Amino acid sequence: MRMNSKIALAFCVTLVCAATMFAQGGGGRGASGGLPPVQLAGGRLRIYPQEASTRGLASYNTNCGYCHGERAKGGKSGPDLITSDVSLHDDDGVGFAAYLKGDAHQKAVKLALPQDTVYDIAAYIHSRIIVAAINRGGDIHLDEIAKAGDAKAGEAYFKGAGGCTKCHAVDGNLKGVGAKYDVATLQDRIVMPARGRGGRGAAPSATPDSTTITATVTLANGQVFKGIPIRNTDFDVTLRLADGTTKTWARDNGVPKVELTDPLAGHFEIMKKLKDSDMHNLTAYLATMK
Repeated sequence: MRMNSKIALAFCVTLVCAATMFAQGGGGRGASGGLPPVQLAGGRLRIYPQEASTRGLASYNTNCGYCHGERAKGGKSGPDLITSDVSLHDDDGVGFAAYLKGDAHQKAVKLALPQDTVYDIAAYIHSRIIVAAINRGGDIHLDEIAKAGDAKAGEAYFKGAGGCTKCHAVDGNLKGVGAKYDVATLQDRIVMPARGRGGRGAAPSATPDSTTITATVTLANGQVFKGIPIRNTDFDVTLRLADGTTKTWARDNGVPKVELTDPLAGHFEIMKKLKDSDMHNLTAYLATMK
């Protein structure tokens, strides 16, 4: 996927807002095992402690550099990690850990790393993404966000090619969104939507919100269970049910069947095809919703 100016701009916004906080970040890990990042209040972008990135560089060079190349820009047998979907959608190393254990990576390279090492490598790769975004961002300035788009063109995109009306309504869940967020945060939410409770890396809640990934488990006898996935592998699946209890089933050759529903999937998909002009127009349109 091309690292274009929408991602560069989003990272620049985060850097400006979080720069003073970054120096205060420690090198330890949070209660969930992940790294404690500095996070912009309105978005998913994070800056990790320097100590974590430094540890991650050493671990990356030892375990990943041979395939993925120097500075994670791709090698002879591994893809560029700076622009990969896995990297751009990763939350605090949780996505990386899941991918390393998945079939695709295991078939290519069987790599078993301690969880802490994976989180450090993730911190390093995220730091490289920020550097790449800034370098590609060129002369982008924050004051360009408000004046770059055409609200009428954004409305046409919202109602047409963007497919936004499949999930959103201007007089419903987007009512007043232009007053709720400044334009920088609003644009950040378009390309990097915030995950609420029960999302990737979060402690699953029994009650899903509008951004929570949910799962439907269909047993061999046709019985159906719905809940929030805590664990989902080729060998077992665990759900948190509506009453707060958990239930686990062993899986064999895809049985029971597991279907995941991610309310934010559309945002992640649109990142692959959203043009800069579409993004600016859409931001301008949403900003009019006072």
